Amino acid sequence: MLSKVSGEKMIELTNEEKKILSAISFHSEEIESGNLCDTDIKLLEEMREVKKYLGEKYPSFTFEITGCDPKTGTIRDYNEWYYKALEVERDSAFITTSKEAGDKYEIKDDFYGETIKQDATKQLEEIMSRYQIPVINIEVSFWEYLGREYKEGISPKEVLSGKIPAGNDIKIFLDDTRLVDKNYTAVVNNVENALKKEGICGEVYIVVVKDIEGDPVKDRLFSDSFSLDH
Repeated sequence: MLSKVSGEKMIELTNEEKKILSAISFHSEEIESGNLCDTDIKLLEEMREVKKYLGEKYPSFTFEITGCDPKTGTIRDYNEWYYKALEVERDSAFITTSKEAGDKYEIKDDFYGETIKQDATKQLEEIMSRYQIPVINIEVSFWEYLGREYKEGISPKEVLSGKIPAGNDIKIFLDDTRLVDKNYTAVVNNVENALKKEGICGEVYIVVVKDIEGDPVKDRLFSDSFSLDH
């Protein structure tokens, strides 16, 4: 489908672009007929910049834009673009933030977390093992969106140490049957001291589960949290 951009200039919309624009715009009929208004032209331009950004930053992956939550009517100064990586199985979408910066866009994303999650978890498991803390499972996530300066090869160690400010969120599930000390507060202190010694930063949540087969919610015996900063 061809759409007017300005004057007699024409561009061709992909099916993906047509679908996304129709979902976030009040001008579905105009998009269908190929007569884009200035607002939709701007969104199309931004969508393409976001997809280009993701492809350049993570060349090992293939991305598809799946939606947008525009800043209009919110307190945000940026649009949120939802996307998926075809190589990653995941129910929820990944998110980029995008805002105008002069004649360009300042774009940040959360996909770096997917690229380092496995290695970051492994490093934390090794720390817990060295300090003989009986772990069932560790979940690592990140609150911050990072820009193009942090490429696909971002270091999990630098993220966990806080050198790269990713907003680390760490959940550690412990097996009560293998805890020698049943003083759970003391156990949490041991975990905190171990992570401090290893230079880990972030928000840490500790959950003691009755055994390795236990449900982390129904079979939770104790939970606590603490913050680690340098």
